[in-house]
Amino acid sequence: MFKIPINVNSLFIKSMISFMAIIVLLASFNYLSFAFFKTNIQREIIQHNRVALENAADRYEKHLSIIETLLFKLYQDENVVSFGRQLAEKETGQVNYLKPADMMEQIRRDVNNPFLYLDNIIVFYNSASFTVDKNGTGDADRTFSRFYASEPYGHAFWQQQFKEPYTSALLPSRLFSVVSSDKQNKLLFPMAVKLPGYSHLVIGLLDAQQLFESFYSNDSPAFSVVRQDGTVLFDSSGPASSDKRFIPSEAGDYVAIDNIYYFYKKSGESGLTYMTSVPYATIAGQIAKLKWTLLVLFVLSVIIAATASVVFSRKINAPVKQIIASLRHRSPEVVQSSIYEFALINEISRELIQERNDIHVDLQNKTSLLTDFGYISKLKMIATGTGAGEWNEAVTQLREFRIVLFQLNFRHALLQAAQLKADRLTYAARECVDLMMSDGFEHSRTLQTESNQLVSVVYGEEGLHKLEETLSVLKTIFDRDKEHYLVTAAVSDIFQEASDFNRAYTQVSNRAKQAALRDEMQIVWEDAAHANHFVFTAEQEQEFYVNMQEGNGPACEQLIGRMLEQMYKKEAFRLQFRAFAQGVTAKMIKITEKAKVDPDLSEQLNAMLPELEECYTLDDYRLFFDNFVSVAADSIKRKRDEKDPVVEFFADYLETHYAEDLSLDSVADRMNMSSNYLSAYIKEKTGTNFSDHLNNVRIRQAKEMLYGTSLTIQDIGERIGYRNVTSFIRMFKKITGLTPGDYRKRSALESKAGLQA
Repeated sequence: MFKIPINVNSLFIKSMISFMAIIVLLASFNYLSFAFFKTNIQREIIQHNRVALENAADRYEKHLSIIETLLFKLYQDENVVSFGRQLAEKETGQVNYLKPADMMEQIRRDVNNPFLYLDNIIVFYNSASFTVDKNGTGDADRTFSRFYASEPYGHAFWQQQFKEPYTSALLPSRLFSVVSSDKQNKLLFPMAVKLPGYSHLVIGLLDAQQLFESFYSNDSPAFSVVRQDGTVLFDSSGPASSDKRFIPSEAGDYVAIDNIYYFYKKSGESGLTYMTSVPYATIAGQIAKLKWTLLVLFVLSVIIAATASVVFSRKINAPVKQIIASLRHRSPEVVQSSIYEFALINEISRELIQERNDIHVDLQNKTSLLTDFGYISKLKMIATGTGAGEWNEAVTQLREFRIVLFQLNFRHALLQAAQLKADRLTYAARECVDLMMSDGFEHSRTLQTESNQLVSVVYGEEGLHKLEETLSVLKTIFDRDKEHYLVTAAVSDIFQEASDFNRAYTQVSNRAKQAALRDEMQIVWEDAAHANHFVFTAEQEQEFYVNMQEGNGPACEQLIGRMLEQMYKKEAFRLQFRAFAQGVTAKMIKITEKAKVDPDLSEQLNAMLPELEECYTLDDYRLFFDNFVSVAADSIKRKRDEKDPVVEFFADYLETHYAEDLSLDSVADRMNMSSNYLSAYIKEKTGTNFSDHLNNVRIRQAKEMLYGTSLTIQDIGERIGYRNVTSFIRMFKKITGLTPGDYRKRSALESKAGLQA
């Protein structure tokens, strides 16, 4: 063992002297810099907050003036005024409800201007309780209670505004529940304008959060806008409070009260006061932040010091490279260096390299022996535990052998209920198999290769009949515990060489996968024919999809049940049943997601999927699908049964006008909505877009005509709204899986068969 004495020429001593000199120099510079800047930092922070507030107040004043002008311009627009007269003077049936179209276009143009920060503009006609905004027209009570709902800004509040003496008013910001293409909560800033003698009110809804983020760039969140009477119109910390806010009366632009700095800016035009409050602790915190900044600078200075040390490091670069080259090439060269540690490392590495070279030469003389040992170890890598010597000796003998693989399929739910552990059952099964095999076959050995898998090696061709008897006895034993686990035993062919062990293991692993759905232990002696894939036909697939979309659970269960019976009669493997079940459940989950069912029900369906891993019999699969299909279909049916007046009107309109040349724009105009809004609304509520709804209605009508009339296919296509017979045939086949002619023939045959029956 080497002992490193303290040496003035050591790398550690030389490095520490250089680093300490540079670090002390830079630390002194940092300290002097902080002492110089600290005296002026508080004054600079106050000035920064004052300037930030003045800039924000100026931006708010200019923007509010622009919005007020824009709203008055809309208020006096000829279309707005004339439509208000119609509502006030004419009967409901005589009002031209197409007139607001130009008004809506102007509103959308203003709202879509990103620099105005308007969420919406609402024209409220009090005489008819009617509103016009960017999304369309509607009843005022519905608009203020559903699409733009907020306390206290309900329908009654806006009616009361006609009695107020102002012509223009900025009202306190509140959280609004906004329903447009989606539902969300927004903090909005209402501004209302009106003139005497008119029965309408124009309301501009400003996005308060966007205004704040655009006009006030200070990091402090304590910003507010206050009226002269102390009413809070906006507070950056949330919706404006109904409490009165204190406004300093002193001359100036900031005041310190109770360790809090209040900065304020009073507007002479609007009468609003813009305020921000900065606790002294915040200013102290900013000073502390500066301290940390200087600390970072100090760390950087240390890094600079380390960089300066590169000059010193060059002195040790050459010996380091020589030592690395010596180690890579296993060449014990002498490295010349004045540093003590390098000389010591070089001496040790030379001794290690020499020792390694001696060992390498010795091993080369034993290459043949090591190669043989490697092959044997690979062959016997799963042989462990007591008796390994006997096992190793048996495997290396040139004797015929078979492998028997026991696959244990546990029912974990039942094991948990019975408070049993799978690993204990596997151990017990291994002891049982080992005992039976050892009694009947000399040199046999049983070991556990996986948590649920056992492997036995049996020697000698003459023991085939005895092996059959042994497996029969084991079957009787294991079938007693079939409520907790089922066993599949796979037997390999006879193999001649110990080197074929891996081939035999691969063979029995594949044969174990051929287990069928049986509630008992199965023994597989030979390879089965190539397995087919079991899937729905195109027609069955379409029928299943349509029934699941309609929430028809019994029909879906019947289709799945017939498929399971067919697979069972054809003796499909367990793996084929599992693959079919996984495919069907994936389709059902996709359909429920498209229908936008309750997320809790979607989670319930996903939570049921692991149950497939413990389906080992036909009854297990039937029970699983009874529960799974019932939950999926019921969730879709409940979603479809939800009543929505817009969706009902839309569906009824398609049912009665499907033969016309319909388009999304024409239906949206009929419903007095924008096409984009209608499309997004129908997609959100039903999970299906406009064109799919229309095509489903038309094809359903076509089915009835094909079955109940003798009209030609072209005539039927024209009657249901298709002007091109090719388009009709293509869409019919896409939805039903059959051409119209094939569908008519099949319907006729089914009807004839029903009459004969």
